[in-house]
Amino acid sequence: MSSQQGKWREDQVLVICPGSQTTMAQLGCSELTPPAHRIPTRMFKDVDGGDEFYPYYTFKRKKTGGATATATTTTTTTEPTDANGTKDEDEWEYVEDRDSVEGAIYPMQGGRIVDMPAFLAFLEHVHGLLTTTFHNTPIVLMASPQWTRPDCEAVTRYIFEKTKTPALCLLNSAIAAQYGLKWPSMTVVDIGFEKVDVTCIYDSNIVSHKDLGFPTPVREISGGEVFTQKLLALLKDKGFTYDMAEQLKKSPICEVLPYIPDLPELMELPTETQAAASQGSTQATTGVEAPKITEPAKPALTADNDAENGDFKEADEGVLDVANIVTSGNTREFLARREKEKAEKAKTKKQGKGQEPESATVKPSRLPNSKRKTNLFHYEDLEHEDVQVPVSNGEPKPDPAAAAVVGGDAPVSETPATTETTTASEPVKPDVKPTEGSQEDSKMGGDSSAEPVKTVTERRTKRVRKDIEVGLERFLFADRGEINRITDTIYHAIQSIDDIYKRSTCWDNIVFVGNGSRLRGLKDNIMQTLAARHLISPSTATIFTSELPSNMATPTGTGSQTPTGSFTGQLPTTSSVNPLLLAATTASLGVPGQAHAPGSNAGDGTSHHSHGQTPMSIKQAVQPTYLADWTKNGFEEAMFLGSLVAARLAYCIHNLDVNAAESQRYMSLNRVEYNESGPKAIRTHSMLGS
Repeated sequence: MSSQQGKWREDQVLVICPGSQTTMAQLGCSELTPPAHRIPTRMFKDVDGGDEFYPYYTFKRKKTGGATATATTTTTTTEPTDANGTKDEDEWEYVEDRDSVEGAIYPMQGGRIVDMPAFLAFLEHVHGLLTTTFHNTPIVLMASPQWTRPDCEAVTRYIFEKTKTPALCLLNSAIAAQYGLKWPSMTVVDIGFEKVDVTCIYDSNIVSHKDLGFPTPVREISGGEVFTQKLLALLKDKGFTYDMAEQLKKSPICEVLPYIPDLPELMELPTETQAAASQGSTQATTGVEAPKITEPAKPALTADNDAENGDFKEADEGVLDVANIVTSGNTREFLARREKEKAEKAKTKKQGKGQEPESATVKPSRLPNSKRKTNLFHYEDLEHEDVQVPVSNGEPKPDPAAAAVVGGDAPVSETPATTETTTASEPVKPDVKPTEGSQEDSKMGGDSSAEPVKTVTERRTKRVRKDIEVGLERFLFADRGEINRITDTIYHAIQSIDDIYKRSTCWDNIVFVGNGSRLRGLKDNIMQTLAARHLISPSTATIFTSELPSNMATPTGTGSQTPTGSFTGQLPTTSSVNPLLLAATTASLGVPGQAHAPGSNAGDGTSHHSHGQTPMSIKQAVQPTYLADWTKNGFEEAMFLGSLVAARLAYCIHNLDVNAAESQRYMSLNRVEYNESGPKAIRTHSMLGS
């Protein structure tokens, strides 16, 4: 069985990371780059009422009399058809509209598979879209923590029986994030579309997991969709739609302000006084510098052009009569005067450019977005319009050449105008020029083919940009209840780890992944909330040293060692060891009932772990910087990066020793083991972390 592993090249592995809205996929793991394909996670039912699924919205239309059915956009025809049933059925065709979401089925909601047949059909669609060979393409499939064992077994059975893959590796999304971010111990906070997963990993093993968001039986959403719905509720009176709210949430003017526990709103909102004060400061700065620009400008021009008796040395810098300067005895005065003139000359050159100093002072005084009460939102909308396009029967090829030969200025000027103002989709773009050429041909001389004009309605798309002023709603959308739920889930997930010494490492390496965490300021607000509510500073440990000197023994019940005000011994310092503090921090490390001596080395190196009952430090993990593409893209999709690394480890590493080869064998399930044990073997031959 072990011979089946490690026999594939890096360009043969198919990596699939499904999500509730978008699935990241790529064929090949040789380059650790962001995903090459982002496919919407949705399927459409058969229009005829069957059990089949289609990746795009499909509808029926009547065929055009002389045209071939090669179009992929929504079109209609005006040609009549016969009433006979057989002929009428032959004249219908199926058309795909790739932009429409009418009747879409989303098989995953909140990380859970809610429609297994649609999800399996979607996996087959992705596999057929990216691969050409069925028997030489091993698959790495990322699984959400919400997937149950029956879900994993059903997916395994379908993949091995339908796609004919030689091997399958199921990978937990939290483990994938760990592979991508290289830390052996961390807390992965995955903020998705309608769910939040918090997974604690210690030494590459999952030790705790909590989640938010339940699509069934009662729909309770969490994650990025909560913020979108809150923003839509705030701006619904202004005519905002869901698409506008989603686009505004992703824009840079929409952000989560820092957490301030002392204020009633728990954040500092901009006010009119701040804006007025900033505008007054800008006016004051520009008003002071205005006379400086105009006063020395005129003398500067005359000083450069006039050549007086002793000042000819200014114009000819570097040409000096050194002998006369030295013999005159005024060398120091001359050098001081010359340096002063150089400084004035440089100053006048800077001020002679007019408005540059003023603009330089205005730029730094611009208010940041968090200090502005209102800001402009640039909304881009796609408008669809149906255009009647004539269909040429006999001569489709000579139309562009005829348009070029006929040549007048009209077609040349009209074509760039349409391409600048509207951006058509790919199947529509090539049809713009033949349309104009066919119209000109019909006007000028094609009388023989102009009588039976057949037209087809094509849907064209153009991009329209609108500027909308948005007020404080772009800050108030940050639902405080949702942020509190996320912070509480993180706290309970880490504190539920059974081994106390593992908690501090998870507190010190918190990682945020998922596209829901791209929201500006959300990560910082969550960390600030955790620190304000749950962090205990190490300085609070001085409650022991402040009560008793460190060089005193533990007080006994006799009262003879009770501290008094006449103590003259060594004062407690931060480096001294307090027996009370040492006993409190090392009681849970050794054998129960056994105390370590203050001077012994027992428990050294791990004594600080026992503070896991209450976090003494909360930090985000440092992200890697050696991958330029991911540094630019952001590590919110680190699960895909980890899936690429896991694909290399599971399939593409050769010449391993016996122990490493055995570990590699259990990372994936090959076809031989599947034929022997069935789909239940995926429980042991996977990277699900359970």
